[in-house]
Amino acid sequence: MIEVPTDLQVNQPTVNVLGNTFISIENYKSILEYDINLIKIKTKLNTIKISGDELYLKYITDTEIGVKGIIYSVEYTS
Repeated sequence: MIEVPTDLQVNQPTVNVLGNTFISIENYKSILEYDINLIKIKTKLNTIKISGDELYLKYITDTEIGVKGIIYSVEYTS
């Protein structure tokens, strides 16, 4: 039987960062905190903390969130 790598499994969160102005997160569960300088997003494995300036949700769907603004850091916490 072929084993699928964990990064290709559908239930794993996928984070894509484009420069320091855009981040997309797939397979999220909920938004824990939303502010112009801080956004916390809960995934099945951990919490993703995005710090920056003028942060806002560019789009949100059932499976993906796009955040735009000036991103200073992306932190993974349990």
